[in-house]
Amino acid sequence: MKQVLLCLLLALSLTACGQAGSTAEVSGLQPELQAVALENKTDGDSAGHAQTPAAQPNPTPTPTPPITQEQLQQAVDQARADYGATAIQAAVIRDGQVAAQAASGWAVEDQITLTTRHKMRCASLTKVMVGISAGVLIDDGTLDPYADLSGYWGVTARNPSYPDTPITVDMLLTHTSTLSDASGSLSALKGTAARQRLAGSGYTGGKPGELSSWSYNNYGFSVLGMTLERAADQVLDDVLGEAVLTPMGIDAAFEAGSVDDTGLLCALYYPGNSLSRTVSTQKSYVCIQQPGYRGNFFAGGFTCSAGELAQLVAMLAEDGTYQGQQYLSAETVAYLEQPLGQTPDGFYQCRPLRYRENMYGRDRMYYHTGSAYGFYGLLSYDPDTGDGVVVFTTGASGVTDSYGVYAVCGQVAQAVYG
Repeated sequence: MKQVLLCLLLALSLTACGQAGSTAEVSGLQPELQAVALENKTDGDSAGHAQTPAAQPNPTPTPTPPITQEQLQQAVDQARADYGATAIQAAVIRDGQVAAQAASGWAVEDQITLTTRHKMRCASLTKVMVGISAGVLIDDGTLDPYADLSGYWGVTARNPSYPDTPITVDMLLTHTSTLSDASGSLSALKGTAARQRLAGSGYTGGKPGELSSWSYNNYGFSVLGMTLERAADQVLDDVLGEAVLTPMGIDAAFEAGSVDDTGLLCALYYPGNSLSRTVSTQKSYVCIQQPGYRGNFFAGGFTCSAGELAQLVAMLAEDGTYQGQQYLSAETVAYLEQPLGQTPDGFYQCRPLRYRENMYGRDRMYYHTGSAYGFYGLLSYDPDTGDGVVVFTTGASGVTDSYGVYAVCGQVAQAVYG
């Protein structure tokens, strides 16, 4: 089913390029949201969108022999040695389940041996968790991704150069809001400062919503997380926790100190095993029960194990279902997966997943990378087979492979995908 949906979405994107008022960008939504999206689109809206390749159906993909637990451990140990990592975790997804996990190295160097249960702050992989949170609110009717942000913030959210173009959640999900990336300033990630910037003081050039205006934006995801909290009148830890994390048995949070078992937190290291974040420092990062107050953890603060994140990736790979339970509707997963167009970095931007063809020997791949404070990570899945892999590392070299993935993670992924 996922394969048919994706092929249809990609074909619609190709047909729609250069056509104003196209339905291609909204075909993944439930019918009522499709109608809202079409009402909110303006003439010439697709003019800046690059063409998305029409995916070729592959109804009988050639299966790859499953990687064994022993082979996964060998791959993780080898990657750690090759790239000088302090710690690596990996989790493999097969048939909608987390099929194997492995760990190598130290949770705290020379003190605590890393296990598959230890948790790392996983940098920009967090953005996919914010996307899933948006999906929860879309499904329960709380959020319209194409609605004007102004209603959530109490100010008119506009790029002054395009006063007739509302800023929307969809633009934040696709990095096309044109908000300037002020993520280096913690004060800019507070709700009061965000309100001022949304009202006109914090934009770059380019028309909001256009692929030509795409720019990877940590600040935009900070605003997105705060917007979701304002829409739900709940902190995002509770939104995602109540709908997904707790039912799945996942102990995770957007702030490391808010996980239940802080004794499983890992220290983080820069390349060369230079200490970046101690466990005690990370314990001080806790959720403030004030929706929309601050957003600095929504760009890169989500903390969990690789195996726990793999459960969430498996849910996406199975159209919103995990172990027989539906957590997101198939329509909303299709919306999150739908490519907007190709970025200058070579991948196709989704919401906020990325999409590539012919990656690690697979015809098609959804994925996201993450890097900060010495962490490098990858989440990925093959939509044709449902196979996937999540890799967490710290202390490793940050060189990248030909796909723009951190090579320490890519080497493990290559071993898994075959």
